[in-house]
Amino acid sequence: MSRSNSQILFAIISIALSVFASASDISREDASDLMEECQSQREESIAPLREQAIEDCVTKKRKDREYCESVNKTFGNARARKNGTMIPGMFWDLPVCEEAVAAEKHFKMNPSSRSYNLP
Repeated sequence: MSRSNSQILFAIISIALSVFASASDISREDASDLMEECQSQREESIAPLREQAIEDCVTKKRKDREYCESVNKTFGNARARKNGTMIPGMFWDLPVCEEAVAAEKHFKMNPSSRSYNLP
């Protein structure tokens, strides 16, 4: 399957999943699936930016590729600043991620709840 075909298939599945999720209550298992979809979409969005950061490290900073890959392996994830505050992870504002985080928060705050109705 070519990259463009897989991207189209991914988009169709994402839309179907988001329609399904917003059309009904979601279970804990559905929330877990949403989080997996969120992480997948985040990784797809972050990957080209990570590659660019690696290339910039190699060309502009004149560092070894292995070093640059090692330094940038967590590019896009949340990380701590020197003063103790956090730099938030990238692409958590994707709709599927917002839904997944809301569901996860609901289930953590309501351990006995079996389902969550997305607003």
